[in-house]
Amino acid sequence: MKNVLSLLFLGVVISSSCAQTSKTYKQQVAKILTARNELNKAYQLADSLKKNQIINEASMYIFKQLTTTIFPEWYGTEWDYNGYSNVPKQGQIACGYFVSTTLKHIGFNLNRYKLAQQYSLSIVNSLCKNILSVRNNDTEKLFNYINSKPNQLYIVGLDNHVGFILKETDGIYFIHSSYLEPVAVIKEKARTAEALIYSNLFVLGHFSENKEIIKGWLSNKVITIKK
Repeated sequence: MKNVLSLLFLGVVISSSCAQTSKTYKQQVAKILTARNELNKAYQLADSLKKNQIINEASMYIFKQLTTTIFPEWYGTEWDYNGYSNVPKQGQIACGYFVSTTLKHIGFNLNRYKLAQQYSLSIVNSLCKNILSVRNNDTEKLFNYINSKPNQLYIVGLDNHVGFILKETDGIYFIHSSYLEPVAVIKEKARTAEALIYSNLFVLGHFSENKEIIKGWLSNKVITIKK
């Protein structure tokens, strides 16, 4: 009986913890959307010079919130090929849904189901403008390109996978819902990420510096899914 009660208690604790995480996450998302609306109000009233400053500010805000608020909440969420969870650490999530859902939660007006179900190249094309295509598993070309650019966030499409590449001061990371161990959403060193480095194709799209998509984020413009 004692063991049964202990298991029941543990289940209640885990359930309560997940509920609290979900509530906190929703509050964080709500704050981000409020900040977006305030930035958009300022943008609509600004002159051309100030508009550019607000776009840059919005870009930095999206970069920071994705990498320090949204992504970390999803770390550890279980991967599944058919997963489409809308709540971090609950259920399972596939790689495409990880990309579309986190962007949806940061405030981009997109159909997360439709985007996630596209081939990785279509996902990148729908969200990015400056796109680098690297074939024949040329990882050196990929990393040389990233190292030549400032710190920023990219979306990367692979043979059968999609995720984010983050370049920050202490290194380059691959953030994705991994189908390899630990079979969950993870942030790992890009140069040793097997799901990344063993791909034949890399389609890398500038994301956090894409001014057109940042303006769309400000105005809540619907993102067109490109097939």
